[in-house]
Amino acid sequence: MSRDARVYCQQGPQFLPATAQGVLSGTHFVFKDLFDVAGFVTGAGNPTWLTTHEKATHTSPLISALLEAGAECSGRVQTDELAYSLNGQNVHYGTPVNPAAADCIPGGSSSGSAVAVANGDCEFSIGTDTGGSVRVPASYCGLYGLRPTLGSLDLSHAFELAKSFDTAGIFTRDLGLMRQVWSILSGRDKSGVECKTLYLDGQCKAIMSEPRLVRLQQWCEQNGFTLLEGDFLADLGWSLTELSLLFRTIQGFDIIREHDVWLSEHVNSIDPAIGERVAWARTITREQYHHAREEQTGLMQKLVCHLQKNQCLWAIPTTPSGPPSLTMPAVELAVYRSQLMGLTSIAGLSGLPQLHLPMNKLLEGPCGVSLMGQPDQEEDLLATGDKLSQGERE
Repeated sequence: MSRDARVYCQQGPQFLPATAQGVLSGTHFVFKDLFDVAGFVTGAGNPTWLTTHEKATHTSPLISALLEAGAECSGRVQTDELAYSLNGQNVHYGTPVNPAAADCIPGGSSSGSAVAVANGDCEFSIGTDTGGSVRVPASYCGLYGLRPTLGSLDLSHAFELAKSFDTAGIFTRDLGLMRQVWSILSGRDKSGVECKTLYLDGQCKAIMSEPRLVRLQQWCEQNGFTLLEGDFLADLGWSLTELSLLFRTIQGFDIIREHDVWLSEHVNSIDPAIGERVAWARTITREQYHHAREEQTGLMQKLVCHLQKNQCLWAIPTTPSGPPSLTMPAVELAVYRSQLMGLTSIAGLSGLPQLHLPMNKLLEGPCGVSLMGQPDQEEDLLATGDKLSQGERE
């Protein structure tokens, strides 16, 4: 039976058996077309990349760890081209149908990873998150999505977009399974502690719809959580628009530094919209990059200090709204993307872990809220998220 080429990559592998019995026995997963499997070519969402690169000689240690834990792999799935988008649209392979909102984009760049789980094709998947590529499709497809602390998961033998921000991430429909997968991939086997205090920044609150804000407040009230509000970002002189630009400056410089030769030779093979981002990235000077890195370091230090001082987790609207319509004009989608990246850049710039929690039956469509914590606090995020969102599962 043929597989949907908008979701599944044709170069394979189509299936990888478990290599041992373990806690993940009986489960299936897929992986984004950025992870290497020995004997197969990693395509990075672009047919020319696929034909200009050799077969991988090693398998991603993340895939190997999952197979050793008993999971079976159901295949390689599509990504937005070169992972340089948050929409889930690929001009070469098509746009996967969003199972949670068929008339809307699925989100990317880990589009296939999210859609396969939301479709019920598999129990979980792995993707990557640079500027929101796990968190955004998790939000649009009604899934749980984890972006771990920067550097906590091994990204060797995988396509690199922007080393300053690249992380691997996990999609599931169930937080219990998320905890098991995270334990296998991280090599950590410890219980999390619920954090009873959440912080909502004023600029984040301003983006949330009233129904979503009310849902968050209800979650807190029902579970004995305290929801603090303040203007941390504004007090530091940052707007979400400025954070988005700061993030894109560092990301863009990283991308050109890593891929300029290939991009120069094969510029005609990429989506014109992504080509425009590449052209802009080439205008970033070394001085601008180093200044942005200094600004990033200061922000990260202050954010971690805020989390520690208040013993809290940040509550962040993962996306500005439910998923945009498939027919949203490109100009409007570009404006929306800038606002979206203002939200996703908070964890991206700080390297902090973020867990998306879906909210059901909102009129704006599938979306929710995220919890962001201190470095290596993933277990606490999972424990807190499990408690906070239990009403959504009842």
